[in-house]
Amino acid sequence: MADVRDWIDETVERCGWAVLSVAPRVDSDDPQEWFSYSIGLAHSFGWPELIVFGMGSELRAAIINDAVRECRDKGVAPHSGMRLTEVLEGYDVLCRDGADIADQYFGGAIRFARKTGQTQDMQRLQLFWPDLEGLFPGDPGCDEGVVAEQTPLNPIYRKKRRFHLFGRS
Repeated sequence: MADVRDWIDETVERCGWAVLSVAPRVDSDDPQEWFSYSIGLAHSFGWPELIVFGMGSELRAAIINDAVRECRDKGVAPHSGMRLTEVLEGYDVLCRDGADIADQYFGGAIRFARKTGQTQDMQRLQLFWPDLEGLFPGDPGCDEGVVAEQTPLNPIYRKKRRFHLFGRS
C-alpha cells in the first residue's frame, strides 16, 4: 500500500495528477466492475477529480489523461455539461456532475487531498463516453449496455448524503 501511495505522491508532484484504476472485488475480472479516477487535479489545478467507468483500464486512463490535457491546453477547467472533443477520435466525451458518486470510489484522491491540506469537499465529475450513435447515458435511445457499463455497480457506494472530507454534513 505504501508503494502505491508513494507512486501517487511522486506522480502528482511530477505530472500534476495521477490516474488510479481499481476494482471493487479483488478477484474480479469483469471489466464492468473496474473504474479509473484522477488524483491531484484539485491540488494542482483547483479542478474537480475525474472518474470513468467501463472499458479497459488503459483506455479509461487515456480518457482521463487526454481530458486533463485538453482542458489544460485550452486553459479551461472541466465542468458539468462540458463536451471534450479531443479525447476519443470521432466522438465527444461528456462531463457530468459526479456529486452522487460515493467517496469510496475516490479513496486515493481523498487521502491525497487530506495529506495536502485540502479542507473543502472534493468536487468530482464523471466522464461519459457515447454509444456508437454518439448518444450518452441519459439520452433517449442510448445503448443499454453503454449505460450499464458507466453506472457504478455497488449500490452501497452510491451517495445518499453529502460527505465532507472530515465527516458528514
